Amino acid sequence: MSEQASEQAPALPPVGFIGLGTMGAPMVRNLAAAGYPVVLHDADPAARDRLAEQTGGTAASGPADFAPVAAIVTMLPTSRIVAAALLDWDGGIPAHLAPGTVVIDMSSSDPTETVLLGERLAAAGVTLVDAPVSGGVLRAEDGTLSIMLGGDDEDALARAVPVVEAMSARIFRTGRLGSGHAMKALNNFVAAAATTAACEALIAGERFGLDQQTMVDVFNASTGQSWVSSNVLGQHVVSRTFGSGFALGLYAKDVGIARHLTEAMDHPAPVCHAVSAALDDALSAVGDVDHTRAMTHWEHLTTAPSPTTSRT
Repeated sequence: MSEQASEQAPALPPVGFIGLGTMGAPMVRNLAAAGYPVVLHDADPAARDRLAEQTGGTAASGPADFAPVAAIVTMLPTSRIVAAALLDWDGGIPAHLAPGTVVIDMSSSDPTETVLLGERLAAAGVTLVDAPVSGGVLRAEDGTLSIMLGGDDEDALARAVPVVEAMSARIFRTGRLGSGHAMKALNNFVAAAATTAACEALIAGERFGLDQQTMVDVFNASTGQSWVSSNVLGQHVVSRTFGSGFALGLYAKDVGIARHLTEAMDHPAPVCHAVSAALDDALSAVGDVDHTRAMTHWEHLTTAPSPTTSRT
């Protein structure tokens, strides 16, 4: 074997990861499998310690533990929690980071708040890019998530891409900082519109006497076909298993972000507002369960009788 062939590839730099839930944990495993040493933090210390042991990573007990990392990934429920995790924990993580460190927010955050967070991090010498994901737990596990990448600093984006690619090569460059989060919210609005419309159709059809699975089969062979009809309706709604793995509260939050975006863009967007209201109503009725269980609320709704108009 030649000396050149025997040379090992240079070690990859450590990557921090904050948020080790149902999506974050498999994403961390893919990072570790790609050769990245990982520094981990979560609100649940048991989850942090368990994943650190599984991946050979470091369980961060304080912000200073992130000092060696070249990038930090956040995978958290809301923009507020992202900002708090980065800036409010014992004086903040940025104080311990080297210049040029990039923060990659892969959460489903509000794009307007992403821009503000980017400004706050920039003042601390850290660059933010947004890279939210779509595809659910199974695609997080097999590394085939769709990732929407936004950012203003091309050098920071170049440093972020190899880290993101370790979690999925399906990367769509969306534009400036916040554009990834905007795209994610709008994508989830479109999916939620398909979900609510399909559930309404199933309810009306069943009341008329149609079989729900037959309806789904027709949708999937006709113009009503969508990702929702192919992957959600039969498997989780008609079957009554309600186990898609995506929470109703997160769905309502994402569509609410899309609604806020349309308002900020001075666009009336009546469909977005209607879908957002339907999800919020279901969330209030059934709680933060799997989003497909909203069907159990909607199918018990009835239309109030229209008032009669007397004529003389």
